[in-house]
This record gives sequence, structure tokens and C-alpha cells, in this order.
Amino acid sequence: MKKTISQCFERWELFSFFKVSLFSLLTISMFYQGFNIYHIERLHNEIISNYSQLYSISRRFSTYYNNTDTIPLTKGLHKRNNVSIIVSKDTNVKVLSTGINKLKSELKNIIPNSLWTIAVFENPAYYSHYDPLRPSYQSFFDSYDLNSVMTRIVKKEKLSKSYQNFYGCNLKITDSYTEQETGERIRTIYYPVFNNKKLNSLLAIDIKEEHIKNMINRYNLKHHTTINNGQSNNVYHSTSLLPCSDSSPITIGISYIDVLEKSFIPSVFVSVLITIMSLIAKQRDQSFKRDRMTNFYRRDYYESRLKKMRSFSMLIIDIDHFKTVNDTYGHKKGDEVITQITRIINQQIRNDDIAIRWGGEEFIIIFQNMTPTVLQEKAECIRESIAKNKIAGLSVTISIGGIHSTNTTFSNAYKHADSALYESKHRGRDKVTIA
Repeated sequence: MKKTISQCFERWELFSFFKVSLFSLLTISMFYQGFNIYHIERLHNEIISNYSQLYSISRRFSTYYNNTDTIPLTKGLHKRNNVSIIVSKDTNVKVLSTGINKLKSELKNIIPNSLWTIAVFENPAYYSHYDPLRPSYQSFFDSYDLNSVMTRIVKKEKLSKSYQNFYGCNLKITDSYTEQETGERIRTIYYPVFNNKKLNSLLAIDIKEEHIKNMINRYNLKHHTTINNGQSNNVYHSTSLLPCSDSSPITIGISYIDVLEKSFIPSVFVSVLITIMSLIAKQRDQSFKRDRMTNFYRRDYYESRLKKMRSFSMLIIDIDHFKTVNDTYGHKKGDEVITQITRIINQQIRNDDIAIRWGGEEFIIIFQNMTPTVLQEKAECIRESIAKNKIAGLSVTISIGGIHSTNTTFSNAYKHADSALYESKHRGRDKVTIA
């Protein structure tokens, strides 16, 4: 069976496999593209929900800020609980390090690898807290105006009256920008802490811009999608603003190249599966139609077709002394004889001629469009091809009886051809007789 499947595949299944593979790739990629488009909206909602969680956690800091104690610190750089504190003059400083550490812990549950810096700026600018302290923030603090601390940020980000929003956007996330000292692309969440309409402090949370990319990657791994962060060659994309942002929208989409790459292996698998199933089905069909040993048509499959025919150029071939071969050398040797003889017969007939295994060692050949003279010559050619070669290491001959007749039945044609075969055997075997 393996040999038959392999031969079939080598002859014409390669082209069929290519067609099936192409169809599978186009079909699977089409459905996979739709699958990704469906998930783009879901991912957008996840991103917005993620930032909304960040905002909610950030807002809790004001309660901690308003209820913490103060301690006196001298001018200079201090450190408490891994939080750096820059003090510009001797003053009482709010104890925020514990709150900053707690805030950091909660934020890392949502953005585990993308939290860059947490900073708290006091107003007036007597001190500020940092985790960690970066050079950009130290230079920023050194440039503070005592009476207008963070005025530029508050004004630029339109936060001067954010207390009026209460539960709405009383904070702001910036556009994506590059931190000059590190080259890191970040966005900053600014949350001003107001008391009695007076700005007391400004919480700044720097988040790496790669956070969105990381979210997309995690989503792709979880849902087996291929969504990207807004490439230029996308076939489909969706754009939306982050909550509490009025510019620099985020864009996510899908590239058809990525869709094809992800669809390739499944399409190959499907193609191989379809091809194997097709070959098995053909093999089963072949087994129903063909005799396994000879690859000739089976009698029970083709006999009904013969009964519908009315014109015959037919040979009946019988192996001489076949019983003696079986009795002397065994049935395995007899099978080898049949296999080799039928292989030679197959080489002597045309593709549209019909070869049938009629009995154990008896075969019928039906020729298309053949005159009596050519039928005689073909029969002699077949007989001679067997007689002049060793068959399974033995000298084996065949007897042939044939008929060329029109406007008759198969039963009548077979009767005359069988009589001709008997005549060949009666004349000493290894003979051809055409009725």
C-alpha cells in the first residue's frame, strides 16, 4: 500500500498537493484575518481598562499623602526605604516612602516590566521624592521656582483645575516622548493633589512606552493572534485615544504578511491531512476495482460492464501448467509467476486497453479499435514476451485464445474465445488461436 501511495504521489499528486495547499493557505488566512480583526477591538478595550486601573491606583495616593506624618530633614539628599528625597532647605518633610513603595508594588502588578519612575513633587519646592532618582529629575528639581513649582507641567497638561473633575479625568497622561538622558520612550501620568483648591503636590508616574507593545505581545501569546503596534503596512488597523489623553492616540492592527506566516503551518498540516485522506480513499477505491497482486481489474467489478458491450477484440490468457508450479515450488512461487507475467502483459498493452484477472491464472484483455490481424500480432507478441524470458527463475509459457467480433454478447464472445484457448492448449500449449 505504501508503494502504491508513493507512486501515485510522485506521478500527479504533487501538483494536486500544491493546489490543495494554496487553497488551504488562502482559506485559513482569510478566517485568521477575521479572527484577528475581531480581537483588535477586544485588545483595545483591555488596553483602556489597563490604563484605567493605573489611574485608579494612582488616585489612591492622595489619601495616603493627606494622612501621613512629617519629619524634619536638613538640606541635601536623603534616602528612606529605597526612596530618594531631595531637600532644598531645612524643613519638615512628609513621610511618603512607605506610600510610594506600596504604590510601586500595586503598579507592578499591572505593569510588571514597564514602570520607569515614581516621583512626588512638593509645592512649594522645598523637597521631592523619587524612586529611583534619575539625572533628568535631579536637574528638573534644581530648576524649580520656589513659588511656582511645577507651574509649567500643570499649565501644559491643563491640570490647574483638575480637582473640579473629582472622579473624572483629574489626572493626565502625556504623549509619548524620549527621555534625553536615557533615550527611553515613556509616557507620564501626572496626578495633582489639591486641598482647598490649592496645589500641594504632584505625583508623576513614568511608564515605558513599550508597555503597550508588551500588552500586545502577551495578548497574542494568550489568544494566538498576530496583532501589532500600528505598522505602516497593515491591511487593517484601529486607532483610539487613551483615557485622560487628548493626543498621541494608540494604533493597533494586523499585517497580511504576519497573517500568512501564522497560517502557513496550519495550512500545510491541513493539506497533508487532506492529501493523505484522498490517497487512502483512492487506494480503497483502487482495492475495490483492482486486483492487488496483478493491478488488473477485478472480475466482480468489471464483468457487469462486459455484459453491456456488443463489440469485442478479446484475448483469454491462461498460464500453462500453473498447478504444477504451485505443487512443485509452492504458492509463493506461483504468486511471483503471476505477478511477473501480468507485469509483462501490462507493458504490451495500451493505456485504454482493459486487463482483467478472470480467475486464478486466467486473464482477459479487451482491446480498443483493433483489427483481427493486429489482434493476432498482439497476441503473438505477448506470448513470445513470456516464453523468451525466465519468469520468477522458471521457464513458463502461456496459451491464448481470442476473438474479434461485432454485434454479439459477451457471453457468446467469451464462449468462442474460450474454445480458441482450448484449441491452443490442445495443440501443445504456448500457442495463440484467434476464432
